[in-house]
Amino acid sequence: MKKSLLSLTLLCLSLPAASQPNTSALDGLTIGVLASLDANAYATDDKVGVLPLVLYDNDHFYAEGSEFGFYAHKDSKNWFRVGVGHESRHFKPDDATKVALKNLNPRQSSANLVLSYTSITPIGGFEMKVGLDMMDRSGGQTLSLAHRSLFKFADDKLTIYPKFGINWYSDDYNQYYFGVSEQESIKTGMNAHTVKSSYSPFVMVSGKYRFGDHVGAFASTKAQWLSSTQKNSPLTDGKMDIKANMGLTYTF
Repeated sequence: MKKSLLSLTLLCLSLPAASQPNTSALDGLTIGVLASLDANAYATDDKVGVLPLVLYDNDHFYAEGSEFGFYAHKDSKNWFRVGVGHESRHFKPDDATKVALKNLNPRQSSANLVLSYTSITPIGGFEMKVGLDMMDRSGGQTLSLAHRSLFKFADDKLTIYPKFGINWYSDDYNQYYFGVSEQESIKTGMNAHTVKSSYSPFVMVSGKYRFGDHVGAFASTKAQWLSSTQKNSPLTDGKMDIKANMGLTYTF
C-alpha cells in the first residue's frame, strides 16, 4: 500500500527551515508512522497498510514521503522544485475481484521525474506539477494544477490544509494503467480497450495537530473522480480513487 503523495506535500508546508545558524542538521526533520487506506477504482479489494513517513525541508533540499529533490529557486512568493517521486498506481491481477482480469499483465508502479512551480498569493498557493515516467512503465506524463490553502485553530495547534485541483493523464499513461492491449485480448479473450488522455478532478483535506514541541498527529483524505474514459476500462468497477492516511509524527 502506497501513501498519498499529495497529502504528504500538504503536511510538509508547515515544517520549519533547517538552514538557520546554530541548529542541528536534524532540525526540521519529521518522521512518523502512517495507517493507510487505498480504496481505488480498480476491481480489487481495498488495501490497508502501515507505512513510514519522512518529511524534511531546509529551503534547499526536501523530502516528502516518497518524493525527494531540491529547490531550483525559492523565495516568499515563488517555489521551483526538481525531484524524483513515486507513481503509486498499480494493478495486481492476483488481487482482482473479476475472474477475467486475473490473466491480464500487471500494471506496475514507477518513479517519476517531478518538476513543480508554486506561486504564493494572498488567496493561497497555486501549484503546477509535471510528472515524467523515468522507468518507462507507461512512458506517460501527468500534469496537476491545484489550489491549496492553510487555516490554523486552537492557538495554532491545529492546522487544516484544503487542496483541490485537476490532474491530466497522457495517452500512454492511461493506456498502460487502464487499457487492454491486443496481446492481452488474445491471451484472455477480453476485448481490446484503448484509452486516450483525460482529466480527473480531485479534492483533499489534511489536518495536523501539535501535542507539544515534538510530537504531533495528522489525518488526511483525498478523493479523485475518474474520467469517463478511465471509468469505462474493464479494469475498474468504481468511479473514484479514495486514499486516507493517519498517524503520529515526531519533529526534531
